[in-house]
Amino acid sequence: MGVAFNLGISAETALAATLLVSLLAAGGCAPMHQDAAQRALAAGRYDDAANEIEAALAHDPDSLQLKKLAGQIYTQRGVAEYNDQQMLAAGDDFHRAINYDPFNSRPYDYLGMLAFQRHAWADAIQYGNKAASMAGKPDPDYVKSARRELLKQQSGGFEPYLRPGQRPPLPQGPSF
Repeated sequence: MGVAFNLGISAETALAATLLVSLLAAGGCAPMHQDAAQRALAAGRYDDAANEIEAALAHDPDSLQLKKLAGQIYTQRGVAEYNDQQMLAAGDDFHRAINYDPFNSRPYDYLGMLAFQRHAWADAIQYGNKAASMAGKPDPDYVKSARRELLKQQSGGFEPYLRPGQRPPLPQGPSF
């Protein structure tokens, strides 16, 4: 404390500075980054929010609260990218969201819609079905359409769509 007095710093200020340094050294940065991430998310600055939450997670990688916030941030940024037709970036962010918070149904639903747009019928069904079951809702229309398209694809395009292993009906002759 003698140094503090020699520099013209009060004992209280020196103690506060010491406490701040030890708090930061003990992972105290995570709450600061978390607050900054929440403010950026609320303001719609998704890139800033993502940077801040990653910094917070670097200090406290096991925090469930930070992981849940990261899932929200990446979901929101993915929705914005989806709406801007940036489908690859949106897909990446929805996967990040799921990695951080696998209990949020929203990124699964968007991944299902992305898969449907790519005509990846099985993936659309899988993601959409998971989102619907997690949310306690019926399958969305795109899942129902994807099921029909998958049956059509598996049957070689025959109508009515046949399940694998079924044979198409024999053509009917003229009825006189």
